[in-house]
Amino acid sequence: MGWLFLKVLLVGVSCSGFLYPFVDFCLRGKTMGQKPNIVIILADDMGWGDLGANWAEMKDTANLDKMASEGMRFVDFHAAASTCSPSRASLLTGRLGLRNGVTHNFAVTSAGGLPLNETTLAEVLRPAGYVTGMIGKWHLGHHGSYHPNFRGFDYYFGIPYSHDMGCTDAPGYDHPPCPACPPGNGSSRNLERDCYPDIALPLYENLNIVEQPVNLSGLARKYAEKATQFIQQASASGRPFLLYMGLAHMHVPLAVAGPRANPRGQSPYRAGLREMDSLVGQIKDKVDHMAKENTLLWFTGDNGPWAQKCELAGSVGPFTGRWQIHQGGSPAKQTTWEGGHRVPALAYWPGTVPANVTSTALLSVLDIFPTVVALAQATLPQDRRFDGLDASEVLLGRSQTGHRVLFHPNSGAAGEYGALQTVRLERYKAFYITGGARACDGSIGPEQQQDPPLIFDLQEDAAEGEPLQRAGAEYQAVLPKVRKVLADVLQDIANDNISRADYTQDPSVIPCCNPYQIACRCQTT
Repeated sequence: MGWLFLKVLLVGVSCSGFLYPFVDFCLRGKTMGQKPNIVIILADDMGWGDLGANWAEMKDTANLDKMASEGMRFVDFHAAASTCSPSRASLLTGRLGLRNGVTHNFAVTSAGGLPLNETTLAEVLRPAGYVTGMIGKWHLGHHGSYHPNFRGFDYYFGIPYSHDMGCTDAPGYDHPPCPACPPGNGSSRNLERDCYPDIALPLYENLNIVEQPVNLSGLARKYAEKATQFIQQASASGRPFLLYMGLAHMHVPLAVAGPRANPRGQSPYRAGLREMDSLVGQIKDKVDHMAKENTLLWFTGDNGPWAQKCELAGSVGPFTGRWQIHQGGSPAKQTTWEGGHRVPALAYWPGTVPANVTSTALLSVLDIFPTVVALAQATLPQDRRFDGLDASEVLLGRSQTGHRVLFHPNSGAAGEYGALQTVRLERYKAFYITGGARACDGSIGPEQQQDPPLIFDLQEDAAEGEPLQRAGAEYQAVLPKVRKVLADVLQDIANDNISRADYTQDPSVIPCCNPYQIACRCQTT
């Protein structure tokens, strides 16, 4: 009996023609009433200025721009952190890293992940009758119970972390470049800085590795195929669905397939934008065909561009962090400057989300969790507090009111990971610490404590170039309000039910489909 259960768990069962790893997916009853389908698409390292509808002069995002014209574009929308794992943890829990325990990235050798006592969006929606799928980058733990199939997702297809965290046979564009995996008869090599030359990148379907190393040039096509298949079969089940997609784009290495790889001498980054836009377009087309009137499609990003990758990084648009540039380093990914966390965001739901609307509401990736839970008529967990808000009224065009206050956690450039030392208060932004991430030229901005804080007026100074004069009346009026909201949130966190992530590392947990082959090489599909 135990063997039979293990076989079902590892291989999966077929329900309505679709392979799922858990039997209970077949047994859950159909939902009562009309609940919306939810599609969340999260781009990786995409700059606010990469979206044509926002800023970019070169229009490489035709499908996304069309979605903006047919839906709602958010221009003051923010990642919950400026690096991968914390941002994704906050999306799926509606809680900052100081609450959910995820304050920095997990590694290939990480034994832990998003704490198991944290409840994911998928775990909330499944009891409400939803079919749940996750395609793409996970980066919240891959070993044992931290795998997406054990975190509420009926179906998973993707890479368990960033796709630069393992070697491939055709590595694509990176700066500096990383070597390809050694051939099957090659010898093992020592790890190089920022490269994984002896650990092949794995591709999972549910609990099984189906390809190692991954063929990056075919990854976008596979993601599109799996996404459209999930939408097709979930729609045929008659139940609402949640599809969460963590795109590989625009993270390095950039690998573009087919004739679009370098049209007319186009840069690898622009070619990657076009490929990503095509992938999103295919998903939108499938939604339009299957369930146009009852599906919310929400597109956004996990953090700003990775400036140290030079021409392989995106654009921050007008959010240039000019004050930090003068100090040195980059004001983008890993920092709490606007370029690190202000991200493109669109919502599309014909007949429900008004068309061709630009929202100036101050919103965050944190808001996806409570908003989707409300739309799905599900119930928030009652034993914890949330940092996100229900933005349904904004989505429906009835309000332009979002947050009054947002907190931007330290994400690697300065200060302790996850600490709250940058505060957005309405039009103002206060820094109790500053620092620049590694820039294209290799420079790093020094960490500097700022007490009293630097305060910028973002409405007048989006580039964060000239802080308010500390002796001025405007500064003196804002400072006590900043101090109060920061003290309030820290007290609230101290009184909350918080989690702590296990960041223990163990080489034995590295995904490997064939330990007898160099770099765990195998091909099963």
